[in-house]
Amino acid sequence: MKNTTVTIEDVARQAGVSISTVSNVLNGREARMTPETLARVRQVIETLGFRPNQSARRLKTGHMPMIGLLVPSIANPFFGALARWVEDAALARGYGVLLCNTQRSATREREYAQAFMAQGIQGVILGSSLQAQEHLGPMIRNGLAAVCFDRTAQHAELPIDYVSLDNRSAGAMAAEHLMSLGHRAIAYVSAPLHSVNRIARLEGAREACQRAGVRFEVQTQEVAPGQSEMEMAEIGRTAALALHEKGTLATGIVAMNDMLAIGLLAGLRQSGRRVPEDVSVIGIDDMFLGRYLSPGLSTVRQPMHEMAVAAVERVLERMKDTDQAPHELIFVPELVVRESTAAVGVRHQPTRNQQA
Repeated sequence: MKNTTVTIEDVARQAGVSISTVSNVLNGREARMTPETLARVRQVIETLGFRPNQSARRLKTGHMPMIGLLVPSIANPFFGALARWVEDAALARGYGVLLCNTQRSATREREYAQAFMAQGIQGVILGSSLQAQEHLGPMIRNGLAAVCFDRTAQHAELPIDYVSLDNRSAGAMAAEHLMSLGHRAIAYVSAPLHSVNRIARLEGAREACQRAGVRFEVQTQEVAPGQSEMEMAEIGRTAALALHEKGTLATGIVAMNDMLAIGLLAGLRQSGRRVPEDVSVIGIDDMFLGRYLSPGLSTVRQPMHEMAVAAVERVLERMKDTDQAPHELIFVPELVVRESTAAVGVRHQPTRNQQA
């Protein structure tokens, strides 16, 4: 049983350092610290079982307890929806949410996590799906509770919880839908493969096409100088023009996500190709905008609300006990068929019973 009455002053006294040095260790600010001092402070923290007393802090300040939410960019409506559902779930449990945009930068993630801990925030939900996570190691080892959204655990991971769509199945489901409509040449369009979920979706689509003996090509659209990776629709538009320029044979396209698919629709129209008469397009995510496009966007839905609630519940549980074994919650995708996909060579006529 850990002694919850231990104070930061106790740690500093036993380690023979200043209170500010202990605070720096707790918040991952270790760059200018000697390895000997760092090891000694960590050992004392572990021996005494010290954890920052957040209840005392709240009584003193009168502030609502908070959790952190790090997303690539709120400019992407997908992450706006995530923030909305996370905030709803957190407020229902007595917590507020502090939101920061990372632009998928490990440096920004680390700096924001440090700032959270400096403000007494002990739990964070991470939405960037970065492949490497060691930049968060010092904070997590010093008591930061972390939950990763929309990525699964990989090798040699830190003690982190994971709440994710089965992204490999989502990619496969999108490709299989196109194949069920008779498409025998499929292109997969992606932004740079910087995250675990992007790689999993691509691998799922590729494997499904390989199993069926269907022609498969990948268009990984790089980000132009001065262009933010968060400008996902523009990346999709540019990818459509690039596919047209190289004379793709694909009659069906799987987009990495719905925002990229929206750009694809514009780029295909610009290059003179009709959707779905000439080429079918399917996205992944089921953003609310997809149903209002013309044609409406076929997609693979991830249950955003349920996943956001699970992420909040997991981070609150981990805040109670950061030593518990990691949890991984994987959610099943669902196909949503609208007007942007149709059988090869068949002029598509919208029907009343299509899914919203």
